Amino acid sequence: MCNPRKVMIHVAQSIEEAWRKTISESASADEEVCQLASIAANIELDQEMGEAALEMLERVLAGDFPDHAAWSRNENGDFVKELADITLCYHIRSRQLTMTAHLNRMASAEAEAATELCGVTIGEIAFAAIGHYYEDGWKNRTEEKALEEARQQVEIRLARALHELCEEQQQEEIALKRGALQQEAQNMAFEKLEKSKLEVRMALRQQLQAQLTKHRQEAFYTINQAIGEAYRQTLCKLVLDNGGRIISDRHSGTVIDLELEI
Repeated sequence: MCNPRKVMIHVAQSIEEAWRKTISESASADEEVCQLASIAANIELDQEMGEAALEMLERVLAGDFPDHAAWSRNENGDFVKELADITLCYHIRSRQLTMTAHLNRMASAEAEAATELCGVTIGEIAFAAIGHYYEDGWKNRTEEKALEEARQQVEIRLARALHELCEEQQQEEIALKRGALQQEAQNMAFEKLEKSKLEVRMALRQQLQAQLTKHRQEAFYTINQAIGEAYRQTLCKLVLDNGGRIISDRHSGTVIDLELEI
């Protein structure tokens, strides 16, 4: 055995490699959809007592009488009462009752934009690979084997260098394209979102109409209670103001039983 010797392979290669790559960008968009449905009804009271009864109705809704809880007031001064899934509102100026239901639901959409990029990787690669051997071939370390190992190193390093060079040049092209691709995906997502919002609105309208139909009887019972109390209080006031007296006064729900003496 003697001192090991080495063989060296020098590589200098010009690279011109065509490449093709598909890239994609995804985007999402969402928005809360609010849908409102309402039914309006005029409050028509007896013409002979119209104004007096309407004024008394406001006192009933304001909670001036112990048997009827006050409704709340909104920013316009109108009377509001919440009933399960709907809202009743008595509008003082128009003297209308509205029964309103509203629902909120999120609409969302996702989209993906893709494109294929093509290019050519151009560059120079230079490096050296070394193999070791012994002149006497100790442990089978011959010059031929050293050369083979050096060639294998060349192939590995060449493939790695080519990959790194391709990645570097591809990333420059891809970076330029990704911004536009992201915007395209976002635009597609917004377009899909508009369609999704329409579908959500249609579903909400059907659901709201079902809610209004379901609670209509309860709503009219509630307002009729208030109207009945307004009639009762108005009649009692008219009798007392004109020197009459109230003999009996019984009421339950929307049923009023008055016995008056005028």
